[in-house]
Amino acid sequence: MGSIKGKLQSGALNVALNFLAVVAFATLALSQQRIAGYALTGVTLVAIFLRSNNLRTTVSAQILLTAGLLLDYERHVDDRVALTIVGVLLALLIINMPFVETVVRRPIIQVANLPGYEADHGLLISPNVLYLANPVWIAILGVFAAAKLTAWPLIIPVAVGAAAVVTVSMQALQARLRGTQTEKRLRDALIQHGATFALYFTAPDETEYHIEMWRPYLERLGKPWMIVLREGRPFEEVAAAAAPGGIPVLYCPLIKHVDDVVTPSLKTVFYVNNGAKNAHMVRFSRMTHIQLLHGDSDKQSSFNPVTAMYNRIFVAGQAGIDRYEANGVLIPRLKFEIVGRPQLETIKVSHTHIRDVTDKIVLYATTWASPFEDMSYSSLRISEKIVRKLLERKVTIILRPHPYTRNDIASARYLTRLHQILAEDRDKTGRAHVFGAAATKEMSVNDCANAADAMISDVSAVASDFLYSSKPFAMTSMNGGSPEEFVASFPLGSAAYIIDKTGSNLDVVLDKLLEDDPLEETRHEVKRHYLGDFSEDAYADGFVKAAAAHV
Repeated sequence: MGSIKGKLQSGALNVALNFLAVVAFATLALSQQRIAGYALTGVTLVAIFLRSNNLRTTVSAQILLTAGLLLDYERHVDDRVALTIVGVLLALLIINMPFVETVVRRPIIQVANLPGYEADHGLLISPNVLYLANPVWIAILGVFAAAKLTAWPLIIPVAVGAAAVVTVSMQALQARLRGTQTEKRLRDALIQHGATFALYFTAPDETEYHIEMWRPYLERLGKPWMIVLREGRPFEEVAAAAAPGGIPVLYCPLIKHVDDVVTPSLKTVFYVNNGAKNAHMVRFSRMTHIQLLHGDSDKQSSFNPVTAMYNRIFVAGQAGIDRYEANGVLIPRLKFEIVGRPQLETIKVSHTHIRDVTDKIVLYATTWASPFEDMSYSSLRISEKIVRKLLERKVTIILRPHPYTRNDIASARYLTRLHQILAEDRDKTGRAHVFGAAATKEMSVNDCANAADAMISDVSAVASDFLYSSKPFAMTSMNGGSPEEFVASFPLGSAAYIIDKTGSNLDVVLDKLLEDDPLEETRHEVKRHYLGDFSEDAYADGFVKAAAAHV
């Protein structure tokens, strides 16, 4: 649905842009309103620049602008030969843009950190420079025409631009002709590397932290491996993070590229989400496909029926198995392996009762606002009430929002307001509240958990992760219903103090959370159920041993 909406919006923009170009052409060619004509031309050129990621759709608009400018130019300057040459060169450049884009922007595998393989040298000139050159030439043509300058000096830069396009196109064509040889070199290098397993990743932007969540623990397996990406945006960041460990990173834009990187030594593939493109790798039936997921919670994403397609499903504890059956998703028990959640090894387990803590620090961790009501667990709409109630109790707050929070306009406003409140209280009382970059960039989620004495969170993996600390926590019930109904839907809630969707019971909840803590023993039982019964001294070993058995 979102893709269709995006295409409709893009189509509407193209129609509007071409309409502007027609009006600009008509004004320049058929009227004497030069100022209006050049103003419209300028506006259209700005619109073309805004479409720089898809300039091939603006070819007709560029031709119209060029024609209109040349007609007006010719009326005021007697340089017909020079104008003809400039016009022909510009027309050829603009008309050939789709061809150039097709040749230069062909999807190829990008490779980093792979010993024995060196990619072909890049093009002499960046394709982005070429794509933006034509509107620049049109703008320069407009300046010369408006000033009624001789057109002869224009020939040289436009000719240079044409030569650059020809050169880059030839380079790209040569690269295509060398394609088979390049693919063989890549294949040989991959075989030489001998990866026994891979981490396969496909996800929207700003989710590459899912990879970093698991990379350190996959490195502990001590076997050669690689990371396969299906989207290009995170390539450089992931490659840089993997470089110290010498882990090859490959961006495979097409499904055929996935075929190219699957070598005979590859036995196992790990996945960190249920992305649709995962099926492009799961189809290789000779390998073992293991779903890790990127978090453990009672959200719907943690019992997605799609998970059944993997050979193995690693879960932190028995709760990770039970929630599938409890929600009508029937997966054979033999597919599941309880491995703990290794990322929690850096969380310190507390053995101090909350009432004995002075100058309490509370972590408030909000999740993102889903567009679907039944999956919208964010408490941001009552967040100001929560924060103010905590401040009344002279609590220091660590505010840790979900990375997607600012993608939603309303959520971004709530978050900005919370920052203002915490900054004002910090200035007034001197309490060292932590928020903004200090809580999201300078501290990890585990750092925040270690710094806090208690937590308030929404339904998310942060809650089950915090459970490992044995510290008290509260959860928000934003979909309504009684605490009993909440626990029925989200069993982790049995170890938490439940805040209703209006925050009307905050005083009662905070008394329990920060003073009495009657659920202390319950948390220990739920902790084993959710996070496995592994030694605190070597908690991550559960995952490492289970994964090593498959690679």
